[in-house]
Amino acid sequence: MQALNNLKLSSKMHLLIIISSIIIALGLAVGTVCHFVANGFFNYSDDFASYKSVTVSYEDIDFSGSGKDPLEPIAEICDKAFKDAGVESYITANGDTTTGGRIEYRFTTAASDEKLTAAVEAINAEIKKEVLSEGGIQFSYASLHTAETLLGGGKAISMAAITIACAVALHFVYFVIRFRLTMALGALLADVHNFALYIALLALCRVPLGSTVATFAVLTVLTTIIGTCFLFDRVRKNSKEDSFKKLSVFELTDKSANESLLINTVMPACLAALSVVLFVLLSISSLSPLAILAPVLCSLVAFVTCAYGTAIFTPAVYSHIKLVGDAMHKKSVDKAKTLSK
Repeated sequence: MQALNNLKLSSKMHLLIIISSIIIALGLAVGTVCHFVANGFFNYSDDFASYKSVTVSYEDIDFSGSGKDPLEPIAEICDKAFKDAGVESYITANGDTTTGGRIEYRFTTAASDEKLTAAVEAINAEIKKEVLSEGGIQFSYASLHTAETLLGGGKAISMAAITIACAVALHFVYFVIRFRLTMALGALLADVHNFALYIALLALCRVPLGSTVATFAVLTVLTTIIGTCFLFDRVRKNSKEDSFKKLSVFELTDKSANESLLINTVMPACLAALSVVLFVLLSISSLSPLAILAPVLCSLVAFVTCAYGTAIFTPAVYSHIKLVGDAMHKKSVDKAKTLSK
């Protein structure tokens, strides 16, 4: 703990900028390449990716008087048709309707439309033959669909973007009023850096994503805002202490960063642990492990990013922003004095 309290972050600014820049650049590069060759900037999990599906709606009738559940012969017909067409589904789901049921088979977007169409025609032909042979109601049919999805839905993405933009703007204005412009610039840098690092790490690590990516993007920015409030509040208070007025900008910033280090690392760690526990408990009733894995991994990436960006990167860069700001302020004061003479 003593070693942590003596971190000289200001001296490591260039190293931290290089590390963050490399990670962000690699993440954006990998995401861009994957956008064109791997079905998306992010690694969309099967539960949330675009897909093609074959849906079979059927009446609750008894094929061949066998007494079997109508789902069984329908499934047998579909399995045979897909096998003959040379396609394979990755998700099968079924449910009840008011007059019968419905079974859905999902395929990746790479599945051939021609093969799926052939399978649908074969299923419909077989169902029609079975229904006619029994004199049943001809309301059983198969249909092909294509679902082009946007992660989390277009509305979720747009609302998250609006929330983040408003939060960052209010954060900057609040810091200008409560603290000073250099601190507001440092806080703005923290927001942009942490958000960019969060996006880059998700793209670079190919974490399987679900709709929670937008939620944790917002939480990344909000956690950053809270963390910078702790950091810059310590900077402001220390700068007013008579015993610290002789300290250089770098020494004052390092001292403030060390004093706020614990809360800016423990807070994200606690939030990450809470989210993991929450999603593990939800997994008890989840039908898909990926629906739980995706938000857990997103939360870990989000809060690790916040801990690093707010507790380490921001104070290291802020000390130099403050140095430049003080130099410009002194220059303007000297110029004003000269003009007054």
